[in-house]
Amino acid sequence: MLNPNLKHLRIFIEIARRASFRRAANALHLSEPATSQAIAQLESLLDVKLFDRTTRSVRLTEAGSVFLIDAERLLEGLDQSVAALREFATTGRGRVTLACLSSAVYSLLPPVLTEMKRRYPKIDVVFLDDNMRGIMHRVDTGECDIAIVSEDPLIKADLAIPLLLDSFQVLCPATHLLAKKSRVTGADLSKQDLVLLRRGSGIRDAFDRAVERLNLQVNVVYETTQIQTLLGLVEAGLGVTVLPSMLCPGPTHLSFAVRPLSRPAVVRKLGLIFPPGKEPSLAARALAEVMRQTIGAESMSPPPGVTKI
Repeated sequence: MLNPNLKHLRIFIEIARRASFRRAANALHLSEPATSQAIAQLESLLDVKLFDRTTRSVRLTEAGSVFLIDAERLLEGLDQSVAALREFATTGRGRVTLACLSSAVYSLLPPVLTEMKRRYPKIDVVFLDDNMRGIMHRVDTGECDIAIVSEDPLIKADLAIPLLLDSFQVLCPATHLLAKKSRVTGADLSKQDLVLLRRGSGIRDAFDRAVERLNLQVNVVYETTQIQTLLGLVEAGLGVTVLPSMLCPGPTHLSFAVRPLSRPAVVRKLGLIFPPGKEPSLAARALAEVMRQTIGAESMSPPPGVTKI
């Protein structure tokens, strides 16, 4: 089955913008019959009428109006990709926008950005930190070129490049009863006051799903959107929390105790995805490869509870 080509799309968009086959043909340096024939082919391929045409006017049909949005987006993305490719090929310059989970920025990005700057000094990297819902919105709208995400039901595709497994830990004051245990179970947590990130964050959603699978009842006394607030509440003895290993304070923070969570064991899988329907630019591919190599290098030691894939 044949599909519409770029010529079809450019002619269709030009007619829609100018509301005239004749003016569109002149702008594209085509004959009016050739323009009409291209639209007839396009309508036949799509099996839908795109224009209502009379001797005096040309108007988009309802289906044509919907198709125009996608056609303009596709051509705009293609034109941007071609321009970026030409610039990268001739000057080595480029720009890539990376969306990254806020919970992974501190551990992952500094060494990656340092290596990226060393290898590709003319590629500008812009990073946007956000939660899972925010990142998936940026991915779906094409606002970013590449994203670091956690494998999640929100994602409709597999991770393009898996990177790390990040186990969840229980964080409590060093003087808390749970600090005496080698590991903490869900049953232990059900007897404690919990302070957690608000629902809607990927971390909270992963924990809630694990708890629901075991039909555990937990008592959440405080919720927040900020990690620092969460740590402050725990340090003040107002409850215990559950966080991925990447976000847990290290052994130098003597006021906290960090213990593995089991039954349920919660592990998030971190990796890279690209926006669907958008061919990754050379700059985005370069960043992805630098990230894969940097994180996988023997010289990079992940924090306890985090393992490389």
